[in-house]
Amino acid sequence: MQLEDKKLKDEILNFISTRVKCILARVDPVKLMESEEIRLRSNRPLMLQGSHGDWFVDLNGNLTRRPNNPFITTPEDVIKTLELMSENSIYAYLDEIRNGFITLKGGHRIGIAGKVVAEGDSIKNIKDISGLNIRIAREVRGCSLKVIRHVLSDKNCVYNTLIVSPPQCGKTTILRDMTRIISDGMAELDFQGIKVGIIDERSEIAACYKGIPQNQVGMRTDVLDGCPKAAGMSMMLRSMSPQVIVTDEIGNQGDKDAVMKVINAGVKIITTAHGYNISELKSRLEVLSLIEQKVFERYIVLSSFNGPGTIEEVIDGSNMKVIYRRE
Repeated sequence: MQLEDKKLKDEILNFISTRVKCILARVDPVKLMESEEIRLRSNRPLMLQGSHGDWFVDLNGNLTRRPNNPFITTPEDVIKTLELMSENSIYAYLDEIRNGFITLKGGHRIGIAGKVVAEGDSIKNIKDISGLNIRIAREVRGCSLKVIRHVLSDKNCVYNTLIVSPPQCGKTTILRDMTRIISDGMAELDFQGIKVGIIDERSEIAACYKGIPQNQVGMRTDVLDGCPKAAGMSMMLRSMSPQVIVTDEIGNQGDKDAVMKVINAGVKIITTAHGYNISELKSRLEVLSLIEQKVFERYIVLSSFNGPGTIEEVIDGSNMKVIYRRE
């Protein structure tokens, strides 16, 4: 806990405005460490979000379900925090800001809300910034061990896999851990490791900071950070000769064609989609077409029944039979 506490301080708390940092220093360290998000909203209460719901922070650092005597975050707190996180050069982070977030060392992602400046369908900037969502990055090494044996094939290769999960149920965490194992290999299963290409559109898998992955994604892994999925898959195929491509959250227009390009190139794919079950995915045309063509050889369905990352079932894509189900 002391190591985690120091990491939280060095990578996050030291980059938060003095007023907010002083209040957070009064919060029970265990509860602070259990938090997944720190929410700063101008002229509204400071809040923490975790697997057990959200909490208001009062003036003494106590956590309450209702805003009793809450600490109010000022616009100055929000701007000062963003300045610290962007190394006092917000302009230098403009490319990230226009995407709605910046990434800190350690892989922590800072979501940004405010006045959007648009030009046609393109976002040029976000100004009058009024809210920050500090998402605390944590790796859970080994979290995919229950399912990885269903994803690795017999020939030092992997099955085309789709991880299905509602929001905040650990799909990206499990995807990241699977990537690490596939890249590094796993002696227990006689898997030597293969070349992996990550298309990290939202900087959530590898969580690159200045181009360097902050998360453990494996020795044989290359990353295209902040790159749109469709373009990134083509770039990775042309330049890095991956044996498997990993990306997150398919379902948008054009994703099907990009996935098929990977498959037709003889490269495997592991990706995720939002949903509670396979049936729900069939309402999305891009994903439905991939299901009907039996592109995915494995489906992994997650929930938060026993906490984030609970594996509900693993399904064989060739015949849609369940090969593992939570008891």
